[in-house]
Amino acid sequence: RHGWEASGPAAPATGVVDRIDDLAHHAVDVTKIDPRVIAFFDDTARLDLHIRSRWVFPFSIFWRAFFFLIRRMGQFVYPRDEGRVLTRAFPVDRAKDGRADARGIVRTYVDTGDVMQAVSYATWERDGRRLMSAAFPMMFGRMMGLLRMDPLGERGAVLTSARNDDDAGVWFVLGSLAIPMPFGERLELWPPEEAGAPKEPLPSGVGRPTILGRHEQRFCGVRFVTHYYWFWPTS
Repeated sequence: RHGWEASGPAAPATGVVDRIDDLAHHAVDVTKIDPRVIAFFDDTARLDLHIRSRWVFPFSIFWRAFFFLIRRMGQFVYPRDEGRVLTRAFPVDRAKDGRADARGIVRTYVDTGDVMQAVSYATWERDGRRLMSAAFPMMFGRMMGLLRMDPLGERGAVLTSARNDDDAGVWFVLGSLAIPMPFGERLELWPPEEAGAPKEPLPSGVGRPTILGRHEQRFCGVRFVTHYYWFWPTS
């Protein structure tokens, strides 16, 4: 609506980053990450997604009570139970976004067309370390997650907001002011057959997933929801 979608000869964005190497650092060897997991990073829009959310009491009561308002806002509209999600990627005007490698990702529910989330992804670098920079537009500002990619098991990867001598964390940004928020993010991405991958029962109608995900969100250190993800290539 604000005209940030880029036009012209630039190649269309398909992933949350151009290449997984954009998130590499000394503690992770990207050559050991399974190619199916790598697709989440550089070919996101070509993956179908099914989400199942397990809300923790009493947060589940608040979520259901305020779900209508969250849906009207069109941001962080995670399912009350589960849902099938379509992912669309597009290039954005990087001069307007302010980040040199920004791209837009919009996720909508297949059955209703409602927006689950709209995100502008890029990378953030300081002292030679690069983090994923995910900006969620909201009223009066934006929620910003700076997530580090770490190795997970033998062939997986994890995105985490836990600080490790870097700028990882979750912030609410008002103009040039960044306010630290008491939220924590941990998104694990696994090849399906690897030990340690989530054992959540497969949803009906989902074929053979190529990536399994487990996404924990915390408030003041207390887990309030776990989302389970099943990814597979679009047909």
